Amino acid sequence: MTTLTTDIAHTPGTSARDTRGSGAAQRFLHYTAQSILIQVRDWAFLGFIIAMPTTIYLFFSGVYGGQGTASGVEVAAVMMVMMATYGGLGAAMNAGSQIQSERSSGWFRQLMVTSLTPAQFVLAKVSAAVAVLVPAIGMVFLAGAARGVRLDAGSWAASLGLILAALLPMIVFGLVIALWFKPQTATAVTTLTMMALAMLGGLWFPLELMPSAMQAVGRLLPSYWASQIGAWPLVGGDFPWQGVLVLVVWLAVLVGVGALGYRRAVRISRR
Repeated sequence: MTTLTTDIAHTPGTSARDTRGSGAAQRFLHYTAQSILIQVRDWAFLGFIIAMPTTIYLFFSGVYGGQGTASGVEVAAVMMVMMATYGGLGAAMNAGSQIQSERSSGWFRQLMVTSLTPAQFVLAKVSAAVAVLVPAIGMVFLAGAARGVRLDAGSWAASLGLILAALLPMIVFGLVIALWFKPQTATAVTTLTMMALAMLGGLWFPLELMPSAMQAVGRLLPSYWASQIGAWPLVGGDFPWQGVLVLVVWLAVLVGVGALGYRRAVRISRR
């Protein structure tokens, strides 16, 4: 990572602006690649976010999977999307884990002296999170196929893509927690927040089984709508545009809070 803090030497015939632009692009690509490699090399973390939702899905689909929903879709297929969303939620919320390490090791302060912009910093972290999201969701989908869920290729791809897009606010949420809380407490806050979003968002059991007040809360959470949007290619019907509105509001608020948190973290790191 030391190349991020080195200057690119000028070459004959190249302007200073071109050199700075090229160096900034190289540093961004290098930082993004390093962030992705760190994520995919953490086998313990990958094993946890993949094994737990897959195991839960296999257990409950074995018990209830033969039943059908009102739309004629097997429960096993709907549960598959719920558990895939849960696995993706864990991967998304842990997007800030690298920031915690960077802040505690002093590396975050080194990043501040590079030409890496806040937008590039966030984009690199989002890219790293997506690299973990795909296997977390995909493994549950493979388990669903093994359990007998049969979908056409377009439905598999659409469900995967919609879950990824719907979990974008949760990636930003993980970054916000890492920026606002101390590294010693950020992990605990992330875990508790993820569990609350999963439980209240109907990822562990259907929202319809909860009291009416909890149902009202659940329909305001991005975790609930991520599973609903992801299940749309399977269940059909009207597209859940209300969920899109909820996700957009969450994303806008979290981006604003994250921007303030980034400035605060930069100010603290420079002391």
